[in-house]
Amino acid sequence: MKKDIHPAYGPCKVTCACGNQFETRATVPEIKVGVCSACHPFYTGKKGRVLSEAGRLEKFNKKYAGVNYGQKEESK
Repeated sequence: MKKDIHPAYGPCKVTCACGNQFETRATVPEIKVGVCSACHPFYTGKKGRVLSEAGRLEKFNKKYAGVNYGQKEESK
């Protein structure tokens, strides 16, 4: 491997929008994120977002009901 071509890999402070902070290693000294394991719905058990997406799926299915998307129809 070539020497002196890799970026410096050292400690990195990660700060979430919810206020949670933790330390890891990266090529940058600081990272700011919008969602972390302390506030993400999957890890906290809050599933509010999943329910709103179910409504979108129902709306999509209602809008495109009966459309075969260019596939051949099955003969009965």
